[in-house]
Amino acid sequence: MDIRLNIGEVFKTESVCLRFQGLFEKADISKDNLLLGYKGAVELGMARHDPNVFKKMSWFGDGKEHLEQSIKNDSENIELRFLRLTIQTHIPSFLGYNENKEKDKAFVLSHLEKSPSEAFRTQVRNFIKHAEEEGKL
Repeated sequence: MDIRLNIGEVFKTESVCLRFQGLFEKADISKDNLLLGYKGAVELGMARHDPNVFKKMSWFGDGKEHLEQSIKNDSENIELRFLRLTIQTHIPSFLGYNENKEKDKAFVLSHLEKSPSEAFRTQVRNFIKHAEEEGKL
């Protein structure tokens, strides 16, 4: 199962989230910054699914830390910036993790044509269009 193709499902389906969380728990990602960002995203997904409020906050904190560290390590990575944009667009604003939405949106749009993947460019355009229509961006 490819994390890139299924990252949205992590936030919708607990079993998918648990599966990826288990894979990340066993994997050595110390030399792969992109996977560190996706690990953070999965941990943020775990915060959504865990019924224990204290564990939710722990998952949230760890996920945010890992995603932010991966972006700090490579701030020019369009995929990581898009990942953070999608997460910050969908999580509740009371969590206070939404301060990068406009900056990430501008960065992603300004670098989008440099992406070699037409599928990625289409995904980004569709996401931004729908998020704007829903008033989330």
